[in-house]
Amino acid sequence: MRCRTGVITLITVILLLLPQQVTIGQEAVVYGVFFYSPSCRHCQQVIQNDWPTIQSEFGDQLQVLFINASTSQGSALMQTARAALQIESSGVPMLIIGTEAYVGSFDIPAHAPDAIRAGLQAGGIGLPAIPGIEAVYEAIAAQEQPIDGEETAPIHEDAAEALVNTNDTLAERLAADPVANLLALAILVLLLVSLFVTLFGRWNTVRRLQRAALVIISLVGMGTAVSLIAGANESLLIFAIAVSIFGVFAALFVTEIAAPHGVLRSAWRVPLGAAAGLAVAAYLASIELTQTEAICGLVGNCNVVQQSDYARLFGIPIGVIGIGGYLVILLLWVFSRTNEDKRILWLLRALAVFGVGFSTYLTFLEPFVIGATCLWCLSSALIMLVLLWMLFAVPDKELPLVAAA
Repeated sequence: MRCRTGVITLITVILLLLPQQVTIGQEAVVYGVFFYSPSCRHCQQVIQNDWPTIQSEFGDQLQVLFINASTSQGSALMQTARAALQIESSGVPMLIIGTEAYVGSFDIPAHAPDAIRAGLQAGGIGLPAIPGIEAVYEAIAAQEQPIDGEETAPIHEDAAEALVNTNDTLAERLAADPVANLLALAILVLLLVSLFVTLFGRWNTVRRLQRAALVIISLVGMGTAVSLIAGANESLLIFAIAVSIFGVFAALFVTEIAAPHGVLRSAWRVPLGAAAGLAVAAYLASIELTQTEAICGLVGNCNVVQQSDYARLFGIPIGVIGIGGYLVILLLWVFSRTNEDKRILWLLRALAVFGVGFSTYLTFLEPFVIGATCLWCLSSALIMLVLLWMLFAVPDKELPLVAAA
């Protein structure tokens, strides 16, 4: 009797443990979506340097779908993901696991592995709740099916490239963010026209057009600054820089419209503009040097621009070059306060021409090559335009510069 009872007890224990053993034996999987851009150096760093280590640790238990966010389809899917999961960040690289988004070349390798481990211990994490992502995953997974018994790697970037076409037309790139791209095109026209007029026009023509040009530039600049202010996202630093930009363009507008002969219509506008440009350049330089995410305005995607190959020239961040340029302008202006040498004005003019020419090149790249627009970059371009018109509208005989109009 006791033996019979013992056998029944043993069978009961086995039956109770059997489902738990099956659950433990099943391999948990964490699914994720990785948004990147081929021109993003930070994306390349994560994919080439960090991701192999992460993938080797988890193997087939980590299935990540790579999506090129620089294409129209990839960008649309990323915007859908941000809206569905209430993600404030707009930068790449962006890894989404569950409801959490990890952005940047620091955040992903530093925090994503811990989230993956926690997900595996909890029994796995499914695809993020992004509308349409299941169909995208199944389409790519079908392309990754093994042939003749060969094993395949988890979903990777080459498979994603097959789904999201990288050969977007110019119209598709411009349509991806029409407001920001149209603003970039308008500023590009202002840059080109200003260069032509100041370099090839007569002094009288330049002075006659100066007021109209500065009014137009100040209006566009105020609109750009308002977008940056609205996108500050509770950052006091960004709010302060954006307000200073707005203040410079607002003061310019007032002096040209309300008080064309007032005290503010003096050479003090040169250092004020250069100081605002210096603040913008310093912020962009800090973003590039620390490889952190920028806080952008209401339109555009400054992170895509800052993380592209064009964010550096000969290995030097564009923001650092901007800092150097604005500092030289400020130093020359200070020197002009006590020196009437005409060469100072010509040096300032040369710097302004170089700055506007360089801004023209960068502004052209944004909508036509990179496929994204940076409002911080456009603000710097407008500030250089202001300096160009003020410096070229000053006849040599009106030195010292502090007395110039």
